[in-house]
Amino acid sequence: MAQPAKLPATVRGLLAMNMVLHAISGVFAGVWISELVAPSGQMDAGAWLKTILSMVAIAAGLTYGSYIALRHIPTLPPSKRTPATAIFVAAYLALASILAVAAASTLAAPSGERAHMEASLDAMKEVTEDRRRAAASINNRLAALSECSATANRMSSQEASTGAFSREGGDVGRVATTLANIGDACENARQAIFGSRARLSRLFARMDSLLLDTRRIIDSDMERHAKLVEVRKQGDEFARLARSANDALQVEAMQSVADAMRRDWYAAGLPASGAAAIVNNFEGMAETLTEGLDDIAALKQEPLPTVSAHSNVMYLGLYPQATMGAIAIGIFIELIPLGGILLGLMIMAPRPGRRTS
Repeated sequence: MAQPAKLPATVRGLLAMNMVLHAISGVFAGVWISELVAPSGQMDAGAWLKTILSMVAIAAGLTYGSYIALRHIPTLPPSKRTPATAIFVAAYLALASILAVAAASTLAAPSGERAHMEASLDAMKEVTEDRRRAAASINNRLAALSECSATANRMSSQEASTGAFSREGGDVGRVATTLANIGDACENARQAIFGSRARLSRLFARMDSLLLDTRRIIDSDMERHAKLVEVRKQGDEFARLARSANDALQVEAMQSVADAMRRDWYAAGLPASGAAAIVNNFEGMAETLTEGLDDIAALKQEPLPTVSAHSNVMYLGLYPQATMGAIAIGIFIELIPLGGILLGLMIMAPRPGRRTS
């Protein structure tokens, strides 16, 4: 069996540098592990013990693995040296990738949390503006509803008095009643919009105030964990207000009125002339009332933004622009030791006329 190679001074210096970097890797991994064993941030004796043992095991394991590789791989026959080096590098890269994620997530935690809060605040602002535009769109239909109510009531009075639309005395009551019902539906929808308009005004005022409070919390010098907790509370309250705003958008009232106007009056048994009069006068109004209504209905079904809880690792994927620097540093911290090991293996590679042991 080949004797282990002696480490020259240069390689011992590289190994010492790796020991420092491995210790740094262990520290970052320890921070990562502490968040796993104590998500609330309150570390008890058991959590400290698990964290410290993990840190020591990672740092010592990396250093010892590097030492074993430098001592034994150079002494292997050429036919085995290259496969052994490849296996060692593959195993080291697999472990280094995990530790790089741990280091990057630890370094990126503050910027990731800030980016998450900013993105959530932007999403809440967008939701507020979307509901405000939807409310304005529905309010703009008040004129059409007023015209609908006035037209239906006027036609109903004319029909009841003279049979102007049915031209059949026996059906005067039925056509007049249908027109009166359309007028009532339009008026009820109009009153519903008036009622919801005042409610939406109050809701939007509260949402705007909440957004301002959230901005002040994000910009404050509050402790990181406490800040995220407060912002999450604000997010939950915002979701409640946004749901109330969704309920106040009178989409159903508009759709109900439009459906009442668009019934198949011929199939309903109204006289042909009366049915034609209703279609001619109210089909266009129904189109006006429902224009863009599907978009508002879809808006109400969209999931509302909240400040959800994420792990530090998730921030790396969700907000790469904010965490790119931390990712790069984490990769460098883990790959520099591997470069040192490979350099040491090259220095110790047997050459003709040189002894390795």
